[in-house]
Amino acid sequence: MSDKFTFLTNNEQDIKKLISAMEKYIKICSNKIDLDILNFILKSFKNNDLSLLTPQESHFLNHHDLEIWAQYLIFRYKFKNYPKNKIVTDFPIYLLIEPVSSCNLRCTMCFQIDKTFTRKPFMGVMKWDLFTKVVDEANEIGVGAITLASRGEPLMHPRISDMLNYISKKDNIFELKINSNATFLTEKLCHDIFKSNVTTFVISADHYEKKTFEELRKNSNFEKIVSNVKMLYKIRNEFYKDCETEIRVSGIDFYKNLDKKKFEEFWSPISDNVSSSDAFERWDTYNNKKDENANSPCSYLWDRMYVWHDGKCNPCDADYKSYLSYGNVSNLSIKEVWNGEALKKHREIHSAKKRMNLIPCDRCGIEFN
Repeated sequence: MSDKFTFLTNNEQDIKKLISAMEKYIKICSNKIDLDILNFILKSFKNNDLSLLTPQESHFLNHHDLEIWAQYLIFRYKFKNYPKNKIVTDFPIYLLIEPVSSCNLRCTMCFQIDKTFTRKPFMGVMKWDLFTKVVDEANEIGVGAITLASRGEPLMHPRISDMLNYISKKDNIFELKINSNATFLTEKLCHDIFKSNVTTFVISADHYEKKTFEELRKNSNFEKIVSNVKMLYKIRNEFYKDCETEIRVSGIDFYKNLDKKKFEEFWSPISDNVSSSDAFERWDTYNNKKDENANSPCSYLWDRMYVWHDGKCNPCDADYKSYLSYGNVSNLSIKEVWNGEALKKHREIHSAKKRMNLIPCDRCGIEFN
């Protein structure tokens, strides 16, 4: 994490603030599970131990009122620990909502190059009424985080600014993230992003040289995207100095020869965090070779729900054609889908270390500890 942001430290004043926030919420909290979590966190803080806090959490606390610290830390505790311990909550802790399923780019490492996907019935735009239904319920039941992304480029939605503004007014949604290729950033949209208190804006960018960048991200314009990221960074620093939005650049080392130091040196002057990782084979998921060694249960089944533009719910976007879809929030509630028999069965299979019995889980390259 960049030092452009400040974080809580192990000083006495910070610890007193944290303890005060926890103790105030304990007095009004009636949920036994949440109380147990709070008391565990409080015990650590009283022992002058802030190791439970990640930089992400410290950053959030530094930008929000003390009154919501306890609720936020409960959400983060569940997000970090429940999937590992296979604890099923009444509702997903995290939602990924797909404004659109289409994309203007055809990146080498992405399922958008699958021509059987980029056509009906997979392509579409989320209707406003469905979007508000999902967000309203997510806020009511206490979903802590929403990402606008999934299979397509979210900034292509004609009402993306309205979507951001709508989510920003919800009290129980603490984190709002966008994943984007930055092609459609405009000056107005940059302002709308910061006014809506987007927590993290992630730019997918896989290189620092024009030729390789445009080769990997087919149909992109390297200069235009770099210019747009510079504009985003400049507007934040000039007009929204105290805003919480982190600008992050995330790349895929597709050829496994990326000079990561040069990659970071190129993007870090116009962002707060730069990272790159190896590519998982998700551009043709269903034709991938089975991974005979894959048997660890997927944590996504316990912490998140993907909601496609048409309301269909899915465990992940590697299954981009929804072989494992377990319901639809167009005609059911989030809680009904999350607690439905289809998803229960998926969890049972994964818990028994039999994910080889599910397509495409049997050919997913991700291993979960």
